[in-house]
Amino acid sequence: MHAWSGSLVASLLAAAAAANAPPGPRGELVELQVAGVVPLDPESGSLLVLRQKGTSTVLPIFVGRSEGLALEQRLKRGPPRRPGTVELLERAITALGGRVTRVALDGEQSALLRARVTLEQGARRLELDARPSDSVGLAVATGAPIFATRQVLAEAGITPADLARLRAGQAPSSTDSGAGSKLSF
Repeated sequence: MHAWSGSLVASLLAAAAAANAPPGPRGELVELQVAGVVPLDPESGSLLVLRQKGTSTVLPIFVGRSEGLALEQRLKRGPPRRPGTVELLERAITALGGRVTRVALDGEQSALLRARVTLEQGARRLELDARPSDSVGLAVATGAPIFATRQVLAEAGITPADLARLRAGQAPSSTDSGAGSKLSF
């Protein structure tokens, strides 16, 4: 028989309650903007930093090195010399008479952040699951707005208070959101 710790049981109960909670502020979307791309070690990839509009809360997302370089290039100098996946998607959507209306980072699945790209083609509206890096790249390429749910920001966002605690060498408490992120990117 396994001995369960109180904190593990509490976490499982909170997760079950959250899964059964009615839609509300947790699913509410807030707008983000790309703050920048920070290259990490060549083997590690890059850190895509999104910032909630009107606040100092940031949402860091680890992305692959090539995705990070393509995003950084688009942010600084325009489209890459050679078309990549995002350019192919953008051109295909346009050629089919569609447009990207928004990107939403809306939750986790197996501890990974998920994204949805919303497309419109005439009166038809489509929502497609995609990687956050591809979704944000497509939003930057098309000028579409980027959103995240309040839940994602609560679980993975980093506030100025979180940064101050980290700089002071203090770990966030288990009741804090943000720097004690539950999401793994």
